[in-house]
Amino acid sequence: MKKVFVQLESGRGYGRDLLEGIHEYNNLFSEWEIIFEPAYYLRTTKKRNILKMIKLMKPDGCILEYNDNSIEISKLDIPFVQANSLGRVENNLCLMGNYEADGIVAADYFIQLGFKNLAFFGVDELTWSNARLTSFKSHAEKRETTVFSYTTKRVPKRGLDYNLKQIISWLKSLPKPVGILCCNDDFGQILINACSMGELKVPYEIAILGIDNDELLCNITYPNLSSIARNHTKAAFTACELLNKMMNGEAVQDYIVPTEPLHVEVRASTDTIASNDTEVIKALHFIRNNVHLPMNVSNVVKTTHISRRSLYTRFKKVTGNTISEEIQFQKLKKFKELLKNRNLSVKEVAFRLGFNDVSHVSRWFSSIEGVPPIQWRNENI
Repeated sequence: MKKVFVQLESGRGYGRDLLEGIHEYNNLFSEWEIIFEPAYYLRTTKKRNILKMIKLMKPDGCILEYNDNSIEISKLDIPFVQANSLGRVENNLCLMGNYEADGIVAADYFIQLGFKNLAFFGVDELTWSNARLTSFKSHAEKRETTVFSYTTKRVPKRGLDYNLKQIISWLKSLPKPVGILCCNDDFGQILINACSMGELKVPYEIAILGIDNDELLCNITYPNLSSIARNHTKAAFTACELLNKMMNGEAVQDYIVPTEPLHVEVRASTDTIASNDTEVIKALHFIRNNVHLPMNVSNVVKTTHISRRSLYTRFKKVTGNTISEEIQFQKLKKFKELLKNRNLSVKEVAFRLGFNDVSHVSRWFSSIEGVPPIQWRNENI
């Protein structure tokens, strides 16, 4: 049985995704004895010393997210996976993000929503942040879209140095509406907090997109943070396969294990259409904030200051949908979201969305999705 030392930040989405991939691999193909770095509060010293722990434990292999001793560890002749590309050592396995692809996915997403103004919020002098900015800016400018940027600094031994007042001032100076890509979900949360403090409306004035799709962080943030999901779990599984080969003395051809963007997980922070038409925005805002209530076109028209015909024409031009289609689309999206909660019956889901006739709801859902709600639930969770 091989002994593998794992050091990952399990309190973060990225670390949990990697742990899931490690678990899947070990469950299917191996029986590693996995040893974890003690939790922070169980450490005997505040300073992390991975090198000392590895020398003490003598594992056959390691999977490490944070360490300042990569070169020294490599001299121990113990194969290891670097889960963080910072301080990468040659001829060792390393999970490396496709940062160019992240930028392209983000630019395409915002442009499809109609944004003419884009911005980036990240960290200066960090390879992965700078690479995402470069790709995002380059791809957007090819599509004749302006990109602004704000990057914070890193201060040795102190961490990030950012000033919320300066960030709020920058946000207020940007042309609206603007779509902002954040270098990761943590920065997305900072930006949403800054918008709240500056009384800036998310997503109508500022739409915010994170990277990594840390589900707990994204869903606890208000408005919920949209994010680019990445294949961390699959990449960890692949890294385990390669690490196992190296621990058995087999040669490995490629030491880079890429992590790729999968899709944008859309949440409230980008759930908008970029438009300067305030009446259409009012209508959209009403539909999306009242999806749990019985609703028709007349209800929506009453929230604006224009005629039904005028709103119909302008709404269709901006969104591509009729008002009725948008109501149905938002109802369906929320219905699916609630269906994923197995603790709720179809009847309870229907009542939460303002429907009184469950049989009617089932027919409505089946006519759109091709299957009844229960079958959709079983196939999608």
